[in-house]
Amino acid sequence: MVVRPLLCSLVALTFALAGLRPAIARAQDAAAGTTPDGVDVVAAGLTNPRGFAWSADGSLYMAMAGSGGETRIEVAEGFTLQLGLSSSVATIADGCATPAAVGLVSALWVEAGWIWGAMDVAFLDDQLYVLVSGAGPSWLSPSSFSGVFRLNDDGSMALVADLTSWLPDNLPETPVPPDYNSDGSLFDLEAAGDALLLSEAVGGLLIRVTPEGEISTLADLSEGHLVPTGIAVDDDGNAFVGFETTPPYADGASKVVMVTPDGTVSDAWTGLTAVTDVAMAPDGTLYAAEMGTGNLDEDPYLRPDSGRVVRQTGPDSVEEVLTDLAYPVSLGFDPDGAIYVAYPAFSPDAGERHGAILRVDPDADLPISMAGLGDLESTCQGAPGSSGDGTPAALSPVPGDGAEIEIEDFAFGPATVEIPAGATVAWVNADSSPHTATADDGAFDSGRLDEGGTTAVTFDTPGTFAYHCEYHPAMTGTITVT
Repeated sequence: MVVRPLLCSLVALTFALAGLRPAIARAQDAAAGTTPDGVDVVAAGLTNPRGFAWSADGSLYMAMAGSGGETRIEVAEGFTLQLGLSSSVATIADGCATPAAVGLVSALWVEAGWIWGAMDVAFLDDQLYVLVSGAGPSWLSPSSFSGVFRLNDDGSMALVADLTSWLPDNLPETPVPPDYNSDGSLFDLEAAGDALLLSEAVGGLLIRVTPEGEISTLADLSEGHLVPTGIAVDDDGNAFVGFETTPPYADGASKVVMVTPDGTVSDAWTGLTAVTDVAMAPDGTLYAAEMGTGNLDEDPYLRPDSGRVVRQTGPDSVEEVLTDLAYPVSLGFDPDGAIYVAYPAFSPDAGERHGAILRVDPDADLPISMAGLGDLESTCQGAPGSSGDGTPAALSPVPGDGAEIEIEDFAFGPATVEIPAGATVAWVNADSSPHTATADDGAFDSGRLDEGGTTAVTFDTPGTFAYHCEYHPAMTGTITVT
């Protein structure tokens, strides 16, 4: 009873499995290039970037859905899940992603390459909230929850709205489709007045959540099984919701509807295609991200590198902003009015390091084609000592009776080291996440070590030195000097 709804929900939200592999292969044929005039790379080398938001001080926070995990479950032929805790929330600055919360649930559909995990972030009254999907009994993780979480200052997460428990008792008005998943397929999260709005894609609901955890349906958008995705909210509290639709993602089959604070629904923008997100410019103009255009009537349905960012020019007309983009998934505007777009929605290798977020100059000559861009080089190449190619740098032999500690799988190995006075300890980061080696008493601090980053400390004075990772305080170690 659990397996079938889960399998079908993935099909409806993405595309037919049979045609997926050729689409991904062709998308990788383009040679890597540089961005055209008017487009800057904010960060590249990300793993499945999703929604993002800015704090009051201008910091950019991003949800990253992760790449699944080591738990592999073959649910049915052609449908394998890999589950883990690889999803995260990070701040993006200087081309690097610095963790704000790690160890969040991540669910990978292996054959399709689609990921659920941390899907979006939103600020309400300066508090950051995180939308997490891919958890709960129907995702074969009965000890976890899909829903809205509050991110605390210490990086811990507190459950605010338990959608895993709420959804089964609050079904859509129309008969639920055979692909309905009892834990939902949660997609977008936005602040609206004194509450948060989120989209449940497969069931077709626009859901309201208060900071106190009250959950209610603002609008039932299930008719026609259009798959609501991105949300934008104007100053009057009206929500503008886009639809991904289902295969074959026909051109013009999607739209954006306006939902007023009392739940009234009306068409706001028609003639769109496979919309993954909606954003509102400072002047009130609506923008949409289209995952693919000119799509096919048969497998693989979505045409690679045909995604667009468009802006509304009339009730059913658009102006192209970006074209020839690989499956854009999230869209927004920074405090200065520049356009930000995250992509791709899916890619090979479980999305590892294929993702990027771009900044588009709002005054650039339009449209801007991204044809031939391919994968961008990672913008975070690591601290001094990094090999710069995503592999740990080789350390010089540690002199004397020193020790080498490898940082891997969010742990120091070995965690306890004993050395004589005058010996050197070296650390090398073998994780894709950044870490530090920071003494509890401040005696030493490596600073940020990205993947491949190294640092070394010589200990001249006997004693016991406890240390930790500044980004992940649960990671600890001890150096005993005799």
